[in-house]
Amino acid sequence: MSFSLKQILGLSEPFPEEHRENFIHLFFDIAWWGVLNGSIIVFLAVYASRLGASSFQIGILTASPALMNILMTFPTNFFVRGKSTFQVVRWSALFTRLFYAFLIPLPILFPAQVQIWTIIVITLIMNIPGTIAAVMGNAFLAEGIPMEWRGQIIGIRNALLALTSMITSFIVGQVLKVFPFETGYMIVFGLGWLGSMLSAYHLFKVKVVAPQTSPQSSQAQKPSWREIIRPDVLSGSFRNVLLVMFFFHVAVFLPNPIFPLYQVNELKLTDETIGFGTSLFWILYFLTSTQVGGLSRKYGFKTLTGAGTIIASFATLIFTFSYQVWIYVITQIVSGIGWAIIGGGLVNYVLVNVPPDDRPSYLAWFNLAVNFAVLICGLVAPLITANLGLFGSMVLAVLVRFLAGIAILRWG
Repeated sequence: MSFSLKQILGLSEPFPEEHRENFIHLFFDIAWWGVLNGSIIVFLAVYASRLGASSFQIGILTASPALMNILMTFPTNFFVRGKSTFQVVRWSALFTRLFYAFLIPLPILFPAQVQIWTIIVITLIMNIPGTIAAVMGNAFLAEGIPMEWRGQIIGIRNALLALTSMITSFIVGQVLKVFPFETGYMIVFGLGWLGSMLSAYHLFKVKVVAPQTSPQSSQAQKPSWREIIRPDVLSGSFRNVLLVMFFFHVAVFLPNPIFPLYQVNELKLTDETIGFGTSLFWILYFLTSTQVGGLSRKYGFKTLTGAGTIIASFATLIFTFSYQVWIYVITQIVSGIGWAIIGGGLVNYVLVNVPPDDRPSYLAWFNLAVNFAVLICGLVAPLITANLGLFGSMVLAVLVRFLAGIAILRWG
C-alpha cells in the first residue's frame, strides 16, 4: 500500500493558495529551529555536565532564563503596546539567536569552570530579547495561521521539528564520537547557530493573514499599572488554565536539571547513545505528530495535552530504570509519542482560551506562569537531589508528571 505526502501529513485538503507561501515559510522556520534544537538545546546541558557542572550549576543554567523572563514579562507587555506583533517577534528572535555564536569558540578559550559560568551568563543575557519573542510567539502564530488551519499547521510544524531534530541529533552523536571533545562541541555549537539564523530568516518572510485584533495602540498617555499588569485576567476562566499550566510546567521542568546528571553519572550513557536515543525520540515524535491534526479534531486540545502528559510520565518512569540501552530505547519510543501528543495540544489549548482581541496581556500572564514554574524548579531541584538523591528525585518527577496530566483533564 502506498501513501501520498498528503496522507502522511494528515491533510484533509490542499493548502489555500493565499496562505501557501506563509505556511511554507513557517515550515522552514521550524525545520531550521530543529537543527538548533537537535544540537545546542539538547546538548548544552550535557556539555556542561561533561565539564563537571554541579547540580547547583545545572539548576542555575535552567533557572536563569526563567528569572529574566519573569523580570521582563510585564515590561514586555508595555513595550509591545501598539507595535506590530510580526516585527516584534522577528527582531527579538534574531537578537536572541545571535548570542548562540558566542558558544562556538568557548571550548578552546577557557578552563572548564569558567566555561560553565560563561554559558550561564550568555543564557541569562540572551533571554532579555528572548522574553519578548516568548511572550509574543504564540500571538505570531495566531496571526499567521487562520483558525481553521491552526491544528493541522502546528501538527505539521511539530512533525518537521521532529524530523530535523532527529537528523541533527544523529549527526551530532557521530560528530562527538569522531572528533576530539573540544572540536566536536565547537562543530555542534556552530551547527546550532547556523540553524537558528536560517530559522530567523524565514520568520521575516511570514506575512500577517489574520488582522491584528489588539485594541492597544501607541499613545502619548502613560498607561496605569493596571493597564500594564492586567490583574483582571486572573478573575476569569483563564485563571484555571494558568493554574494547570503552571502545574504542568512544574512537572515538565522539575526533572530537567536532573536528567543530564542522571544519564551521565547514574545511567553512564555515552554521547553516542544519547544522540541515538534523541534521534529515535524524534522519529516517534514525527510519526505521531502527523496524526495529531485528526486526534485534535476528535478529542480536543485539552484532552491531548492531559493524555500526552500522562504518557510522558510513564516514559519518565521507564527512563529512571534505563540501566540497559534497550530500556533507554523503550523510553525514547514512549516519550516521543507522549510529547508529540502534548505538542499538538498545548499551544492550541492555550490559544483557544485567549480572547483574540487581547492576546498580548493574556499571553504575558501565561509566560509569567511558565517561567515561575521554571525558576522554582531550577532552584528547588538541586535541594531535592541533595536530599533524595538522583534516583529518588526521578521517582518524584514521575509522580508529579502523572498528577499534572490528571489535573489538566479534570480542572483545565
